[in-house]
Amino acid sequence: MSTQHDVVIIGAGPAGSTAATILAEQGLNVVVIEREHFPRFHIGESLLPASVRIFERLGVHDPIRKAFIHKPGGKWLYGSIEVAGDFNKSDRKASFKDHPYSYLVERSIFDQILIERSEECGADVRFGTEVNEVITENDRIVGVKCRDEDGNTAELHARLVIDATGLRALIPSKLGLREINQPQRMGMYCQYAARPTRDDVKAGWFVGQMFYDGWTWLLRLPEDRFSVGVVMTVDRFQKSRLSPTDLVEKMVEENDLLNHGMTLDRRRISDVMVTGNMASSSQNLAGEGWVAVGDAAYFIDPCYSSGVHLAMKSAEMVADIVSAQPATAKIPSTVFDGYQKEMRSHEKSVHHMVDAFYIASRNTSVQKMVTTFQGGYLNRRFVTFVGGDFLTNSRMIRRVHQVSNVVKSIFGNNAAKSPENSPLYLFDPTLNHDQDGRDSSKKAA
Repeated sequence: MSTQHDVVIIGAGPAGSTAATILAEQGLNVVVIEREHFPRFHIGESLLPASVRIFERLGVHDPIRKAFIHKPGGKWLYGSIEVAGDFNKSDRKASFKDHPYSYLVERSIFDQILIERSEECGADVRFGTEVNEVITENDRIVGVKCRDEDGNTAELHARLVIDATGLRALIPSKLGLREINQPQRMGMYCQYAARPTRDDVKAGWFVGQMFYDGWTWLLRLPEDRFSVGVVMTVDRFQKSRLSPTDLVEKMVEENDLLNHGMTLDRRRISDVMVTGNMASSSQNLAGEGWVAVGDAAYFIDPCYSSGVHLAMKSAEMVADIVSAQPATAKIPSTVFDGYQKEMRSHEKSVHHMVDAFYIASRNTSVQKMVTTFQGGYLNRRFVTFVGGDFLTNSRMIRRVHQVSNVVKSIFGNNAAKSPENSPLYLFDPTLNHDQDGRDSSKKAA
């Protein structure tokens, strides 16, 4: 069977459903192909207030508000010092100043709310169907070949194919455009049943804690559950000589945030899942007949919870561009030049902040610098940035990144000066380490 459509979207996550809803509302013929069935398990998510405007536009804010925990801000623990990002304390230019809050969501339910809205607006959503080939004509992608669970195959031709396949990045990967950023970091995460013991966690705050070159998160979910996670470099994980499950459970017992943020009767209620690479990017975000949105465009370390917001924002931008094109005509790749430029600016800005974060995790001098600015003008601008306005204060973030690098070059890394943030089991026990955390001797005989 071969059919013609305006747009085929691969993937029904937040990016795919956002694009589908906007395009279907404009009367376009939209098909969404999703290989899984919803609801599907996905790690719990801390959302940003800049996304609330998109929720309103899509018509999903009410069900999201009813289903999930109100989030007033995010907080990082630098050793014993707390650095709070209260969304009520953003600067006057913040896009979210009239709604300074967001939500802690369970992605299985959140994603289902979004895709059901796409169906309500007229999108044809096909679950349990996998794209196994893209169709090209004269170096242009003109559709996809897919197969459902019953073995039925179909060719779907379209004026545009939107890749919303997340980290799989189906089209960029097929075209050899996907790159893994260095150093490689990995995430390990699961759910726990417990009750919150910290007042900030009870109030719906996202709370994370840095340790040397990594971090943990504790994110409250409905029904006395938590999303618990650990992010670190792949080589640090390998040096621990622990399995992902053993490492997460050890962190829960020994990490201050995870150990003291949940009641002692806690129990793990899901398998420990692993994301093998926490940073990757596509060389091009669009080409003839296709465009990538969300994590298929690029994936940034989630320490500032940028993923879902950038996914929905990128999909919104693409949908608005497509809606403005003449009906029935081919959509040239050049219409996405502005989209690619803006998305690259977002990517660069967030990467600057993420890199500064990891410098601070390794350098107590940078930690002192960061904690000194709490509550002032710079803090308000920082809150605006981490609330989702990634371009508004990008110059300030670039300066923070530059200064952090200067401090690092002067003082170096100093794991030994912050032992509470440097769990010994994350270092190879057969090696000695100097203050920089580097191997200073060969393995013991």
